[in-house]
Amino acid sequence: MSDTAEKVAQATRQRAAVYAHLFKVLKNRLGEPQAIDLMSEAIFNYGREKSTRNYSAGARGGDLRQAAAEFAAPDPVKQYQFAPRIVSECDDEVVIAMSGCPLVDEWRDMGLPPEEIETLCRVARAVDHGTWEGAMGCDLGFEGTRGEGRGECVLRVKKKAGA
Repeated sequence: MSDTAEKVAQATRQRAAVYAHLFKVLKNRLGEPQAIDLMSEAIFNYGREKSTRNYSAGARGGDLRQAAAEFAAPDPVKQYQFAPRIVSECDDEVVIAMSGCPLVDEWRDMGLPPEEIETLCRVARAVDHGTWEGAMGCDLGFEGTRGEGRGECVLRVKKKAGA
């Protein structure tokens, strides 16, 4: 892969390390539930904000197929880091799988215990909830993640009832 893609992946891994250290400090000072809530809220808000800039008007306006295509774009950097692909799609629901995650890779390299990796993964994926639920008005569910020890993350995105 290109040097640029590797540099971006390293930046993402650095973000993962910051998440881990921030979580540890907040957990020690405020307790785990509060640390999870605060980090998740901030990351959700970032995902919502980022989506207003990074997705087309059609995707933000309810075209679920368009939103999925943009999320799983063939961009080489995104593919190098997360390898997203559309598994299935129709007008009301898409399933997307991601087989890579530099965040989880970093947490494993840091030697964090599996239960902490799973927690950090749950916190970090608030960015996807911000994207899909906050900015695009969809329902998002995860059907397994690399942070839980699975081979890939599977996202099921549905249009909200009545949307």
